[in-house]
Amino acid sequence: MRKSAVALGAAAVVAAGGVLLVPTITSDASRGDTTVESVSVNDGRSVLVGPVDKVTFPLVVTASDASGIKGIDPIGVWGPSYGVLKVSPMKCTAGSATTSVCRGTVTVDPVKKDIFNDEVGTWFVDLKVQANDGDRYVSQTAGGFSIKRAARMTGSGVPKGATAGQEIAVEGWLARAFYSDNRYHGYPDGTAYLQFRPRGSNLWTTVATATSDISGIVRAKTRVTGPGEYQWYSPGDKWTGDAVSPELPVS
Repeated sequence: MRKSAVALGAAAVVAAGGVLLVPTITSDASRGDTTVESVSVNDGRSVLVGPVDKVTFPLVVTASDASGIKGIDPIGVWGPSYGVLKVSPMKCTAGSATTSVCRGTVTVDPVKKDIFNDEVGTWFVDLKVQANDGDRYVSQTAGGFSIKRAARMTGSGVPKGATAGQEIAVEGWLARAFYSDNRYHGYPDGTAYLQFRPRGSNLWTTVATATSDISGIVRAKTRVTGPGEYQWYSPGDKWTGDAVSPELPVS
C-alpha cells in the first residue's frame, strides 16, 4: 500500500499549464500582504535518488509581510502519482522587520518506500506562510524542483593496444534506480554518447551515438585515431539523471 504521509485529501490546482488533482497539504486561502519572494530546493539542482541510499536535501523559503513573519506551517512537497514527502519543521530567521528566511530539509528513503518509480519528475512545494498580524500566503505550487532516478554506466570493448585506424566495437550498459526492488536495472530507449579524449587533452568529443536496448545495452563502432581514453556519457532526461562510465584507455 502506498504511503500518504501528509496528504489529507485532494484538490485541483493549476500547474504547468494544466489542472492537476494533487494531495492536499494546505487548505486555507491567502489573505493580506504576505508574500513569498523565493523558494529554493536543493540549491536549484535536481535531486538524484539511488535505489538504496537515503537522500536529505535543503528547502529554503524567503517570505515577507509588513508585520513580519511568524512561521511556515504546514509545509510539504508533492509530485507525480500522488507522491508526497514530509518537510522538517522550518526554522525562520528574520533578516529585517518584514522579511525572514526559513530553512528546512526533505528526506527521501527508497528502502522505506518513500518514493516509487512513477513518482519521479517535477515536484512542487505546498506551504502556508503565517505573518505576525494574522495574514497568510498559501500556495500548493510555491516552488518547483525535480526528483530523478539516479543512473550509472559501464563500458567495455576497447583493446588497450588498439592502433590508429583500427575499428573497434564498444559496448556499454545504461542502468537506473528501480525502487520496486532497490536495485539498478538496465532500461531501454536511453541515449548514450561514446566520447573520446586524446592523450594530454581535457576535451571530450562525441564520436558515436547509441540508444539502449531492452536490457540497457548500448553498442557503437568507431575507428581509433590515436592514444587516449573513451567513455560513455548519458545525459538523462526529465525522469533519469545523467551517467558517465569509467574511462576506457587505448594506447
